[in-house]
Amino acid sequence: MTSKKSLPVRIILCAAGGCLLLVGLLASLNVLTRLPFTGTLQTWSYALEDAGSWWRAAIMLLGLTMIAVVLNNVDRKAADGNALNSKLVRRPIKRMFPLFLLPTFAAFCIGFLYPFVKGLFLSFTKFKLTRDWKWSGFANYKDIFTDEGFRHAFWYTAVFTLVSLVVINVFAFAVAYALTRGIKGSNVFRTVFFMPNLIGGIVLGYIWSTIFEGILIHFDTSLVLESKFGFWGLVILMAWQQIGYMMIIYIAGIQSVPEDIIEAAKIDGASAWKTLWHVTIPNVMPSITICTFLTLTNSFKLFDQNIALTGGRPFDGEIHTTEMLALNIYRALYETKSSRGPGQAKAVVFFILVAVISIVQLSSTRKKEVQQ
Repeated sequence: MTSKKSLPVRIILCAAGGCLLLVGLLASLNVLTRLPFTGTLQTWSYALEDAGSWWRAAIMLLGLTMIAVVLNNVDRKAADGNALNSKLVRRPIKRMFPLFLLPTFAAFCIGFLYPFVKGLFLSFTKFKLTRDWKWSGFANYKDIFTDEGFRHAFWYTAVFTLVSLVVINVFAFAVAYALTRGIKGSNVFRTVFFMPNLIGGIVLGYIWSTIFEGILIHFDTSLVLESKFGFWGLVILMAWQQIGYMMIIYIAGIQSVPEDIIEAAKIDGASAWKTLWHVTIPNVMPSITICTFLTLTNSFKLFDQNIALTGGRPFDGEIHTTEMLALNIYRALYETKSSRGPGQAKAVVFFILVAVISIVQLSSTRKKEVQQ
């Protein structure tokens, strides 16, 4: 247990680390100089904001490291000299843990945590440059929900995701089931089906754009002239790219089904269909959970293929009829002459939407998994 003598020191170190983290974060958001400081504190606040971003990141990392060191040294396990995880073994690991943790932790903070917090903050402001912002509260969020283009992109993405979810998983499971029946050349077929997943989204978009345009030109139309062609073009492209990847996951799941269960079903007189429906599929639920999660998130986040295949065309006034959420957010951020605040607010809403749907999907499908 933590000694009572060292408790005040730990509290002070943890509070100091929290203060350093808060100061570095406020300086990075350009909020520090707007606080009512005077004298030396005001001078330090301006100096800190004028310092390079690496200095501010170093201050935040120092604060996080102090907190991590304090929390890591809280020992809640009873001493046991014979156990492998005794204090004699754990002490050297605890002393060296910052050396191993800090590089990864720094990359996580710089590459994810700091941009996420700053993006969340900027969604409540009006800005063109991240250092030049003006607080606007929830005005950006009010604007995006009255934006017809954003609402259309939301429903278009939702329908596309639903259709892609069914098409990709049904075909991927069917192919995986067929390739585990012992047919000749199954390894070759697995490789062929998986190869499209290795091609980048932009390249795929232009490849399929050429294919579709070559077909539709014979019917005096184009992919970007009718939104129904753009929708199904995106579905076909997404399915062609993702079916092979999901197939590999389903094959692993099908091959992990215990043979004795299948043999018992056959002995009881179950048909192939009943064996598939009542034995194989329930035991493959972990793979279905993974594939459903990946399909949902990939479909909602689709950007490369959308911009390469249709670019949101055709247009109906201000509404881009084949524009999905990611492309709508991109245009709101980088193709606007006014504030970028609404685009940042769209990105926050998009993140929350994908996170909530993913959590609900994972929790609902995991309840149906069979414990082997």
